[in-house]
Amino acid sequence: MRGSIVVGNARESVDAVAYIAGREKLDWLRSIDPLVDHVVGLGDFRAELEETVLLYRRDGVPRVILSGAGGEDEWIGHVERLRVAVAAAVRRARRLKSVKRLGIVVEESLVEKAAGEGAGKAWAIEQALVAADMANYAYSLHGRGEKPHVLAEVRLEPGDDEVLEAARAVAEGVRLARDVANAPANIMNPEGLEQAARELASRLGLGIRVLHCEELESLGMGGILAVGGGSDVEPRLIILEYHGGGKRVAVVGKAVAFDAGGLDLKPPQAMLEMKYDKSGGAAALGIVAAAARLRLPVDLVALIPAVENMPSGRSYKPLDVIKMYNGVTVEIGNTDAEGRLIMADALAYAAERYKPDIMLDLATLTGAAVVALGNHAAALMSNNEELASKLEKAAWRAGEPAWRLPTWPVYEKQLESKTADTNNVGGRWAGVITAAKFLEKFVDGRPWAHLDIAGVAWVQEKGPWKPYYPSGATGWGVRTVIELLRSL
Repeated sequence: MRGSIVVGNARESVDAVAYIAGREKLDWLRSIDPLVDHVVGLGDFRAELEETVLLYRRDGVPRVILSGAGGEDEWIGHVERLRVAVAAAVRRARRLKSVKRLGIVVEESLVEKAAGEGAGKAWAIEQALVAADMANYAYSLHGRGEKPHVLAEVRLEPGDDEVLEAARAVAEGVRLARDVANAPANIMNPEGLEQAARELASRLGLGIRVLHCEELESLGMGGILAVGGGSDVEPRLIILEYHGGGKRVAVVGKAVAFDAGGLDLKPPQAMLEMKYDKSGGAAALGIVAAAARLRLPVDLVALIPAVENMPSGRSYKPLDVIKMYNGVTVEIGNTDAEGRLIMADALAYAAERYKPDIMLDLATLTGAAVVALGNHAAALMSNNEELASKLEKAAWRAGEPAWRLPTWPVYEKQLESKTADTNNVGGRWAGVITAAKFLEKFVDGRPWAHLDIAGVAWVQEKGPWKPYYPSGATGWGVRTVIELLRSL
C-alpha cells in the first residue's frame, strides 16, 4: 500500500490543502483567506507543534488543514519542526476517507531555517517530502477487511523534479526497511530475506552473494551457524554490493527474523514483538537501496546475517564454546544474546574481505539500550572519534537522535571467561556497552560505529511518538546512514 509524493501547485486538483507555519508566522496564515483569518483570530489555532485544525469552505479547495510547526524555541530544531508539521498534516488528511489528494504549502521562512541546519533549501524540501511519505505509510495484509486509508498523492509546494527524485530515493529506502521489519516471521524468515535481497539486487543492478550453511561451515562462521542451528530454516549471510566509487563503507544489519531466545526461552509476552528483531537487517537493505538510487559516490557493501533463534534439539546451549570467523572463541553465557554472535561473524568477514574505510552496524541488540535511553534515541558507540562525531551529527540532521556512550577498555573485564577468549554476555550492568565491546573484538581495529536501535526500531508503548511513525516499524537508521554517506 503506497501513495505518491510529488511537487507542484498544491492548490490545484486536490481534495484538501494544508498550510504549514510556526507560531511566529500566524500573520502569514491569516493572509490566506478570511476563513483562516477568523479561526486564527479567535485563537482556535496557535500553530503549536503537531497542532492541526480542519476547516471547510465553499469556494476553491473544499478542505483546509492548518498544521503547526511550533516556535523558534523547539528543542528538536527547525528541520524536525518542518518534518513533524508536514507529517501531522498528512495524518490529519488520512483520517478523512474521502480525501485522495492532499496539497501542502509550507511557509517560506520555515524552509529557509530548516535549510540552515543541513545542506540547503533543496535538502530541506527533500526532508519534508520524505516525512510526508513516511506519514502516508501503512503495512497491511488484510484479505477481506477494510485496509488503512492511504492518500493517493501528496503534493508539496515548493519543490522541483531534482529534489523529488532524491526524496523518492530516500523514501523508498525507508519504506523497504519498514516493510521488511513489519513482515511476520512466517513470510520474512531467512529465506524470505534472501528473496527480498535478490529482488532488490535485480531491480537496482546490485551485486549479490548469499553464503549458505555449507559455505558458512567452510569459512568457520560459528556464530551464525550456532544461532541459526535450532531452526528448520537454515541461516545465511546475505551480501549486497553497490559500486559508486569513493570511500569503502561496510554496513552490517542484524536480521534475526524471529527471536524466541533459543534455549534461554523468552516469556510469551516478550515474543510478541520479536518479528522486529530483523530491523537492523531491514535498515541495511533500505540503506543500500537509497544509496544506489541516489547514485552516491561510495563503494557500499551491506552484510545481513539472517537467522531464526529457536529452541530445538539442535540449538546451541548455555556454556557451549563456539569458534568465530576470526578465530576468537566465545563461551555462551546466554543464548538470548544471539544478535552479537551473528553480527560478529559478519563484521569480521567484512573487515577481512572488503577492508572498508568505515564500518557501521545497526542492531536491535539490547534491552539495556531501552533502559538507558527509552524509545527516543539510539545508543551510539564507536572506536573512532571522527566517525562518531559525524554519525552523531548525521543522526540529528535526519531526525533520528543517537546518544554516545563510552567504550572504555575497563568494560571488557565484564566479558572475561575462564574457558574461552570471551563470554557473549557481561552481566546485568552496562549491558548496552558490553555488547558493543564484544562487537569491537571483530572489527580488526578499523573505524567502526555501532547503533543499538532496540528502543527506536518500532513504535512501542513509550514511543517513539512522531506523526511520521503511525505504528509498527520505523525504518530507523536509513536516513541517518544516508546523511552520513552524503557527508563523506
